[in-house]
Amino acid sequence: MIPINYHHLYYFYAIARAGSITKACAELLLAQPTLSTQLKQLEKALGRRLFDRKNQKLTLTEEGRLVLDYAESIFEMGKELQDAMRDRPLTGRVAIQVGILNATPRAFGHALLECLLRDPSLANITTHEENLPGLTSGLRQHQLDVALSDIPILGQDREELVNHFVCRIPVVLAAAPELAARCRKFPADLAGLPFIMPSQPSQIFRQVQDALAACSVTPRILAEVQDATNTASRRACRQAALRP
Repeated sequence: MIPINYHHLYYFYAIARAGSITKACAELLLAQPTLSTQLKQLEKALGRRLFDRKNQKLTLTEEGRLVLDYAESIFEMGKELQDAMRDRPLTGRVAIQVGILNATPRAFGHALLECLLRDPSLANITTHEENLPGLTSGLRQHQLDVALSDIPILGQDREELVNHFVCRIPVVLAAAPELAARCRKFPADLAGLPFIMPSQPSQIFRQVQDALAACSVTPRILAEVQDATNTASRRACRQAALRP
């Protein structure tokens, strides 16, 4: 069997997308006889007529529509290959695009990245903070190689993407010494105390909320913060609040 000439296939693909040989010639900067000849050679190689020609108009045949479906997949994969090579450093190191859920505690992401960076000669790592829809979209479109999140991917996305459990992180309450001294009976003494909650959506928010509800304890929520480890949150905690 003679292999398909992918130049001929690409010319067919261009004609089908443009809707006519004349328009395809203008896009490809080729003469019309050249493009017509290439199309006929592809039809001869496949043994099928790919277009019906009526009143100087081209209409895809049933076989032509099938060939177009394959051509679209082939050239889309070719574009992905070019994108992958463009993102790969010339040093030979593998380029890894890591997405991190913007509601995930930074300490979690930093700890995992430290593991990846133990041998920096092996990979060139770029991180991106996104919400969960942004992470799933980036993974589906191959803009991200891996995503770090404390929320598993559910629903229809599970058909294309896979969750891998990495680790469990304990939740610890921190407070200024004078505030901690008021909490002798834990967790009952949390009732009414100033409290900084993790922001939504995040797994830790739900865990803290469920734990408080299970104990029938209602602290006085002062704020919700995305990252309780940052400087502003630590300063607020030292002044007048408990935080996970």
